[in-house]
Amino acid sequence: MKKLFLIALSVFVCAGVSFADPCKDKTNEAKNMLAKCKAMKKGSSEYKQCASSYNLLKTKAQQACRSGGMDENEMQAAIKQWRTQVDRCKGKQSSRCASALQQLGNYQYRLEEKYQIDKMVQYEEDVAWCEDRDNEPAKCKNLGSGPKVDHSKSLGYFLEYIDKYPKETRTPNVMYQASFVYEASGEEEKAYKLRMRLVKEFPDNGLVPKTWLRIAEYHFMNRKFRDAIDAYKRVTGFENLTGKEAALAMYHLAESYYNIAEYEIAAKTYYIYIVGSDAGKYPNDLRLEAMDFMAASFSDIDDGVRVAAKFLKDKNVKFKDSLYYRIGMKNKDHDRNEEAVQSFKYLLDINPDYVDAPLADVAMVEILIIQQKFDEAQEQRKLVVKRYSKNSSWFKKNKQYPKSVENAEKAIRAAMLDIPQYDHSQAAKLMKEGDTEAAKKRYAVAIKGYNDFLNQYKNEPSWDEYKVYANLALVYQEMDQFAKAAEMFNKIVDADTNRYGRRALGSAAPYKKEDAGYNAVLMMDKARVTAQQTKVQDDPVKAYELPETKAYFAQVDKYMAKFASQKEAVELAYNAAIVRYQAKQYKQAVVDFRNLKTNYPNNQYILLISRMLAQSLLESDQLDESQKEFEWLLKQYTEVKATRNDSMAKIIRTSIAAVLFQKADRAVKAGQFEQGAAAYLDLVKHYPKEAFADKAVFEAATAYEKANNYDKAAQTFMMLPMNYGSSPLTIKGILRAALAYKKAGKPEQAAQTFLFITNNFEKDSMAFAAIGFAATTYDSIPNKKMAAQTYEIAYKKYPNHEKTPGMLYSACLTYDEAKLPEEAIRCSKDLVRDYPKSSYALDAAFSIPIAYQNAKRWNEAVEAYIFFAKTYTTDKEKLIAAYIGTARAYRELKDDKNAAVYYKKTIEAYDKYGLQIKNADPGVPAEAAFYLGEMEFAKMDNVQVSGKQKQKDAAVKQLTEILKNAVSHYSKSATYASEQWTFRATNKIGFLFVTMAAKIREQELNGKTDEEQFAERIGIVQQLPGYYDQAQPIFQKNIDLARDQGFYNADVIAAEEGYIEMYYQGCAVFVEVGDAFAKSPLPDSVEIVTQYVEYEGMTKEDAEMAAGEDLQAYREELESRSNAAREAAVPRCATGIRASEHYGIDNQWTQKLYDLLRELDDQNEALQIKITKFDASKLFQDPSYFKTKARLDQVRSSKVMTQQEQLATYQEILKDAQAENEKLRAELKELQARLAPPPSAAPAAPVAP
Repeated sequence: MKKLFLIALSVFVCAGVSFADPCKDKTNEAKNMLAKCKAMKKGSSEYKQCASSYNLLKTKAQQACRSGGMDENEMQAAIKQWRTQVDRCKGKQSSRCASALQQLGNYQYRLEEKYQIDKMVQYEEDVAWCEDRDNEPAKCKNLGSGPKVDHSKSLGYFLEYIDKYPKETRTPNVMYQASFVYEASGEEEKAYKLRMRLVKEFPDNGLVPKTWLRIAEYHFMNRKFRDAIDAYKRVTGFENLTGKEAALAMYHLAESYYNIAEYEIAAKTYYIYIVGSDAGKYPNDLRLEAMDFMAASFSDIDDGVRVAAKFLKDKNVKFKDSLYYRIGMKNKDHDRNEEAVQSFKYLLDINPDYVDAPLADVAMVEILIIQQKFDEAQEQRKLVVKRYSKNSSWFKKNKQYPKSVENAEKAIRAAMLDIPQYDHSQAAKLMKEGDTEAAKKRYAVAIKGYNDFLNQYKNEPSWDEYKVYANLALVYQEMDQFAKAAEMFNKIVDADTNRYGRRALGSAAPYKKEDAGYNAVLMMDKARVTAQQTKVQDDPVKAYELPETKAYFAQVDKYMAKFASQKEAVELAYNAAIVRYQAKQYKQAVVDFRNLKTNYPNNQYILLISRMLAQSLLESDQLDESQKEFEWLLKQYTEVKATRNDSMAKIIRTSIAAVLFQKADRAVKAGQFEQGAAAYLDLVKHYPKEAFADKAVFEAATAYEKANNYDKAAQTFMMLPMNYGSSPLTIKGILRAALAYKKAGKPEQAAQTFLFITNNFEKDSMAFAAIGFAATTYDSIPNKKMAAQTYEIAYKKYPNHEKTPGMLYSACLTYDEAKLPEEAIRCSKDLVRDYPKSSYALDAAFSIPIAYQNAKRWNEAVEAYIFFAKTYTTDKEKLIAAYIGTARAYRELKDDKNAAVYYKKTIEAYDKYGLQIKNADPGVPAEAAFYLGEMEFAKMDNVQVSGKQKQKDAAVKQLTEILKNAVSHYSKSATYASEQWTFRATNKIGFLFVTMAAKIREQELNGKTDEEQFAERIGIVQQLPGYYDQAQPIFQKNIDLARDQGFYNADVIAAEEGYIEMYYQGCAVFVEVGDAFAKSPLPDSVEIVTQYVEYEGMTKEDAEMAAGEDLQAYREELESRSNAAREAAVPRCATGIRASEHYGIDNQWTQKLYDLLRELDDQNEALQIKITKFDASKLFQDPSYFKTKARLDQVRSSKVMTQQEQLATYQEILKDAQAENEKLRAELKELQARLAPPPSAAPAAPVAP
């Protein structure tokens, strides 16, 4: 019996042990991934993904190496072991206790490092995940910059060690490690103080040199450069240090000297680093920066290049030329131009073929210009062209360096451009000073230089070529060589600037082509004038045939062809017309003046050609001038005796009316709608008999519409039936009048206007349609009764019209909407009786039960639905609707039995026929299946889990069967993919399991003793997670489906509630189990003592002692079980919170999870999660897509459709999709066509004879 109760409660777990080297394994894994990445193309998506995987593996390898191959459990075990040892040392101080405290800190630090790396791994995974999704998901908004380092526990142990054992031999090591923990946690000041304490209290320790290095770096980063220098000097054997840390320290030492203006020492220190780097003593990461800073240091010394030369005189190094070049550039950057030139000369003296020598020469040119030594700069440019040509010594030695060759070529090109530009400017200066001969010679030199440049780079086009053309044009102009100047301007006009590429950033704007074209005309005009004056004694008639004149007109034509829209075009065209007029070339001059009259109506000679321009002016939309010309002509035909002509006068009157029409049309197009309308009506007033007077009325009314003056528009449209009853526009005008009244907010007048057609133009094709227009207008008010009565006009007035049944059916529906069921039923019966073969007869018959249903006359609705279902079986869609209508009516009558019958008929009919029906509503069978499930679900209410175990088992079996049947119906409902029912049905499945759990939890307990009831309660509670675990993915499925399809409604919210509640219940069950163990009754000690005495022959004293030990062990085991259960609850609560975060759910169950987790583990990192509630406004819906997809799935899985029916349905779906595609394309085409301006509908004036 000994340990009897311990044996009953104990659980033993065996674990195997394996030996491996995680550090090596993880490192090899990372290396393999790196090799794989290197083989990929950089920048590709595969490379980026591989790089992300490598970073994760690298981090995991670092973790494995830092942990010494220990996993988290081993570290936790070590911490527990050393914490126990430290706890035993309370009140004691010894080497053993010090060692235990140090080990505890070390292992705690490793564990913290492990946690930090785990967080970083997760953070990097999250970052990569978010980058793949453009950081759009909600959780990506709060990623931040990464998890913060937390070494608070290990630091506490290290500081406790330092405080308790300040003189221990390991104290310097602990202090050194603690200082790095401070530094990693961002507390640099504390790290510095601790390091200072180390070097003061343990000056002979081996860690002191490294500590002084860290102190020096601290001063350097805080810009305390003198303190940094002092600290660096205190490092023992500083000059013998190697490696990255030593290199950085040496570099920072030099930089510290530089920052306190000790430039020479700084330069020499940089030199030490550079030489050491070249010798392999230090890494060369910072060598280039060191060279720059050494040059900067020397440049900041007076006569620095000489100091540098003196310093390097006896040094055998290869970078002297590079240093002099850099010193020169630094001096130039700081405007120390003389010293810069001196540096460059040093460079070119010792190595004229230095790789960057071209840049030095260019820099000297720039300096000479700054110093205004322009002639010397010009000579230096020529030297550049010569020194770095492809035949030069420099080119032969450096041609293998593409960048340097490129720099040399740029320098030569710039020099070859600047050389003629300088000659050009000097020539212009001489010309201005009056030295013409010298100027001409210098111009010739400039021209040669420009041409040399063009020849040199004819195969290397750039914007420089464009610039040279402009400069040459200016040179020739200044030399009075106008034709050549024009030739250069034409080269600018004709230049294909796409050959030049993009202009350099910051470069001056190029010469505009339109300006060049204008100047080319001016140059040719000057050449023409010069030729006219020198060749034909200034005779314009004779000059017209000169080649210079022809070239001039050709130049004008070229300009007008390219730049007719420029404001200067008027000036040039006018000048050309004057030249032709002066040359007596009248025929061509007429063409020119006609164009001027059309485009520039203020020409001073316009009256000379007015008679020839009248018709042209009308066609070119110069309407005011055209009207004046026609009115002048009308006077000639009516008032001037010599030209009187009645027939022509009639034609001209029609032309004037046409001009007035065009003027009104122009006013409307200009947005002057009321003015345009008045103009149209003025035309009608003065010319009422013209053939297009009715169109003028129509256009006037349209203009009033555009002015939003709908009353006036309607009145104007109604002028058509009053004055132009036979016009083809009359009926259209009445319709527009009705629409205008509607827009004016006068629907009754609109309806009456529609009926005006019916009452006055009975035989017109629009008379019947107008009834429908009037009815829909009444319907929109809404005046449903009047709308229905208006629809019936068609039945009374046109009983034999083919569309009358449709009108009558609309009347029936509208009576129903007007809540006039008797009228609706009467109307439907009339339709069925008088038009039994009409396609509307079936719909009318179906509307009868609908009317009863809307009147809530459920018994009559049932009878009418059943009658319809028996009578009309061809329309399967209506048949399905009749079945569901019958079921709904029975349900309203509380007759669930018959309701179930018709719900099943609904499903059977839909599964057989519904999938073959275009646009069939899947919500109908979904509703039917849902309510069948509801009927099953309701049966659970009457089942209680009670009685003896056999009775309980029977009750659970009954509940399970109910659940199975209900799930079958709900699942069926969900498969129809109806938004209204799918989410609701899926939720119900989840709630079925929740209800089952509730029934199990609420069952009676049969145990007679506390111990039996405790065991029974534990057994019951342990069953619950199974139901919660089954319910949870169902709710989650609903949430995922809603997010995928873009839905967010009450049922989705209910799914969110159920989903998070399951996490809470799953967590709470473990807490409940823990509480049950904590409150579990203890066994009877008397019984235990008795058993020990009877069965093991113990004395009473021994039995009592053994019983006491057993009870204590039992208590401890119960406490252990209680704690284990509560600990097991923690990850479930935390997972629930993370699930809330993932889906952006923050509801009552989320808060309960927070509260429960806070009670269990108030330090749990999940408590730090801040939930961003899901924003449903960003969801995207495409119901048509998901509806079609669901229909395809149902057709594929149908058990009742034949293969032929399935194939036919697939083909119909494909046909509908193609038709919808074509429809969308047609709509797009129509919209695009609407963007184009409509053609003018104005009448054309008759052509004058």
